[in-house]
Amino acid sequence: MVKRGALLYALSAIVGSLISNANAAPDKLIKDCSECPTLVTIPSGAIDYRVPPGIIGRAHNAGWYTRISFTREFAIGTFEVTNGQWHACIEGGGCDQLDYDTTVNQHHPVTKVNWHQAKRYAQWLSKKTNYNYRLPSNTEWEYSARAGRGMNRYFNIAPKNVCEHGNVYDQTAETTLAYNLDMLPCDDGQAGLAAVGHFKPNAFGLYDTIGNAFEWIEDCASPGNFDASGLPVNGAAWFEGDCTLRGYRGSSWLTNEPTYLVESDRFRDLTSGEEDLGFRVVRDIP
Repeated sequence: MVKRGALLYALSAIVGSLISNANAAPDKLIKDCSECPTLVTIPSGAIDYRVPPGIIGRAHNAGWYTRISFTREFAIGTFEVTNGQWHACIEGGGCDQLDYDTTVNQHHPVTKVNWHQAKRYAQWLSKKTNYNYRLPSNTEWEYSARAGRGMNRYFNIAPKNVCEHGNVYDQTAETTLAYNLDMLPCDDGQAGLAAVGHFKPNAFGLYDTIGNAFEWIEDCASPGNFDASGLPVNGAAWFEGDCTLRGYRGSSWLTNEPTYLVESDRFRDLTSGEEDLGFRVVRDIP
């Protein structure tokens, strides 16, 4: 007899695969198992990574820049890891049961996971597939999310058009939730978390790099973030400093940043698990 969770996940995987294949070149997609996330191959290239001075109020484009070069391709999840994928990991003995039912809303991003739990999910995938899955480094995430659009607020997308690309705190959210927060001047039709793949992908084929859920990354909160010295220039994570704090990037359905937050702004205790905090995975390409 097929378990209910397994059947729901199988349906979820089919739908997710169809969504992905509709928006990315087939030769750029990787799916190592039926319950694994669909990945997209990110080409080699470079970005200018900003290491700002520690001065509050400095403009987004002020400060030191370091060129980060990615000489090898890597693969990253086209979507944030979903409830369905997390539930498959629970059934496979690799992940914790969360404080909500992950058999419901299986296409929504898994949230309320701490950094350790996100790491264990990647380790479970690695063991299952014999490939190295992990959390992205800060610069890998930035390079993948920008997809050549620059580093301004919402990757150079005008505020009135942001709702085409992501689930943020917009007119629908304020009307429904009445949190009295600053909202985007647009309407994405979602008052809370949305199913992955609901909005437009970026040029690399990634979804929800704007909005839906914040995403854990590998990097520690390093005091070197306010100084260019010691920053890995090959896309590797930064492991110096306070590693009880780990980075998270992107934005969520609850956010409308007035400015593009600098790369050193977002770190959280690695035991945190918030309702708008999830993750996506990276897989090394041999």
